[in-house]
Amino acid sequence: MTSVPTPFTAELAPVLEVQTRAQLLAAEAVLAHLSGRAPLRIERVTRQGVQYMLAPDPQAMQSNRGLLEDVVMTALAQQEAATLLNVPTVQTDSGRDAAALLRAGLTEPDEQAVSAEYLRVLRARTRAALRRSWAEIQVVAAGLLEHGELDAEALRYRVQCAQGIRGTLLN
Repeated sequence: MTSVPTPFTAELAPVLEVQTRAQLLAAEAVLAHLSGRAPLRIERVTRQGVQYMLAPDPQAMQSNRGLLEDVVMTALAQQEAATLLNVPTVQTDSGRDAAALLRAGLTEPDEQAVSAEYLRVLRARTRAALRRSWAEIQVVAAGLLEHGELDAEALRYRVQCAQGIRGTLLN
């Protein structure tokens, strides 16, 4: 049995959409920040998307598997956060297609043949990383809602605050 939308839920829909969008953007920004890799250094996070200082270098990703996985997992962050939040999957605005990045980083034909399975594993690892970092994501999302834009310093500050709060509460 489905419920009929009430005027109250209709009024809340735009607010919830803005909050969800902020959480999805924060998920990508937090994973990028926590990796510390050069192509994932953030210039700023706005309500329109995450802006990076550098584009990923395919040659660097081919020679460094850890870098490749971090870049792909960050590109998957918004989609997997949407899965965790049980909202429709979104198209990321960063211009970083996870499947294309993975294919660009895999050089061996055997690896390319199993790229879909590899991507499935990276999706699961991304969801696990998001669950571990959910406190940071919520603090960054709140900052994004409040200010509309966060630069790299503001992002770093909010992540450190969330980690400090969690550390204090768990100790």
